[in-house]
Amino acid sequence: MPRLLDRLDAAAGRTPEFLDLDIDYLTQRPSPARLIDDQGHYNAGWYDGFSGRINLGDSAAFDGALQRWFHVTFDAPEHFVVMNLADMGKASNTALLVVHKPTGTFHEASLTGLGPANQVEVSDDIRAFHDRAHASFCRVHPDGRTVSFSLHAEQLHLTGVAQVALGPELVQVTQYHRGRGALQFYGNLRLDSGLLTVEDTVIPLPAGTLGTFDRTAGHQRGIQNWNWIAAAGEARCEATGRTVQLGVQVARDRSGARPRVESKKYAVWVDGALHKVPTAAFAYDVLDAGERTTGPWRITSPREEGASQDDGWVDLTFTPQHHRVESKRLIIARTEFHQYYGEVEGRVRVGGRVYTLRPTFAVTEDSALEL
Repeated sequence: MPRLLDRLDAAAGRTPEFLDLDIDYLTQRPSPARLIDDQGHYNAGWYDGFSGRINLGDSAAFDGALQRWFHVTFDAPEHFVVMNLADMGKASNTALLVVHKPTGTFHEASLTGLGPANQVEVSDDIRAFHDRAHASFCRVHPDGRTVSFSLHAEQLHLTGVAQVALGPELVQVTQYHRGRGALQFYGNLRLDSGLLTVEDTVIPLPAGTLGTFDRTAGHQRGIQNWNWIAAAGEARCEATGRTVQLGVQVARDRSGARPRVESKKYAVWVDGALHKVPTAAFAYDVLDAGERTTGPWRITSPREEGASQDDGWVDLTFTPQHHRVESKRLIIARTEFHQYYGEVEGRVRVGGRVYTLRPTFAVTEDSALEL
């Protein structure tokens, strides 16, 4: 229903191409008392945590628009691993993807459960995700910092424990339209212990391996289209020469989203602190429209004419080495999911200092989803 309604309204001009609600996503504030207000709208903003009531049932949106996911990456010396556990309402997804960096060997397994086959359950506080059909889970422990997981998808298995690292989570509530919105937790992880199995080979992942996470719940738009990058690695402070750990996640709506929202999810973690940069944009050339292969990506902070750019910017280059496609045309859903794996490097300026990110394996997305 959300997809059909959005399509009809977009065709009739009732859904705006761009939605500007004049919400301040760049000033951090204390947690609201609850996620949804009396009018059934999301209490939007950037928060220093979320201790309020997660009253998703009070949204004015359709129940069928509710989607929840837990997305994790790890960048080990020889393997880059991407894990996803999602309840998209009409469908579920449990997926593991592994790149063996020295050889470029690529393994993937993605399990989708449609309708009654969706057995992913999510706790009311959105900290625990369980896929009963495949004996998989990912959860945040009561301390709020420990994450444990065990995912099984065909010939791939990943089990381990990690800690939230590199600084506090980015906690944001974004408001869309028709009572829709999302509560998102972006951050970084440091592995305590991990075991990866690829077919009949068991691979211990080193303690200290860095990763990223995106834990999200909310009533999503029926027509979604986005770019995203996530990476965690090492950087050099140009002022001091010191090596620090740095994380970056940038997410932005593409032109196909209805409506597009400027939600300012542009986060950099460095030296234990979280910073938001005020602007970010993606630019890349599509080399083959059918295959959706691309050249190098630039993720930069464009400057408005006459505005200073002394602080708070990113200038990164991502070079894709591997490309994963998941394309589905179903009555209840349409997906064009393109995920790219490769190295990102470049510079960021936050807190008055410039940091040069060393080549770090990362994941990017150029994807569209209709549900």
